[in-house]
Amino acid sequence: MSSNVVKLRFLTTAQVIRLHNSLVSTAQPTQPTLLESAVQSPMSIKHYTGQSNIFQLAGSLSEKIMKNHAFQDGNKRTALVAADMFLKINGYKLNKVPLQADPEHTLENAHVAVCTNVWTAEQLGHFYQQMATPITSWTSDILEFRNSALEY
Repeated sequence: MSSNVVKLRFLTTAQVIRLHNSLVSTAQPTQPTLLESAVQSPMSIKHYTGQSNIFQLAGSLSEKIMKNHAFQDGNKRTALVAADMFLKINGYKLNKVPLQADPEHTLENAHVAVCTNVWTAEQLGHFYQQMATPITSWTSDILEFRNSALEY
C-alpha cells in the first residue's frame, strides 16, 4: 500500500530566531510562545486540513509571525525571510521583483496588506506563488536550514 502523503520541511522556532537575528537584531522574542505558535501554524494546518500547498502554508507562516508580533521590532521583515526560507527548503524562492512587473504589488506591500487586514493569508499565499520560481542551485545556507528543518 503506497501513501500519497506529501512530506514537507518546516522551519523550527530556533531557525526563525536565527533569521531574525541575521536580519533585524540579536534580540530574543519578547513573546516566545507567540513565535512558537506562529512557527507551528503551517504544520498544524497541514495536519488538520490536509493543506499541502507550500505557498498557502508560507502565507500562513507569514501572517502568524506578523500578527503575533513576537519580536520588539522587525516582524514583517522576519515574516518575509521566514516565508522565503520555508519555500527555499521546499524547492522554491521568492523573487524580489514580481514576474508581471507591477510596481504596486511588491512583497513589502503584500505584507502591509496582510497586517492591515486588506489581504488574508490565503491571498498572500497566492501572491507568493506568483512571485516564486523553482530553485536551480542549492546554496550551503539553504541546505543547512533544510537539513535541520522538521520533516512532516
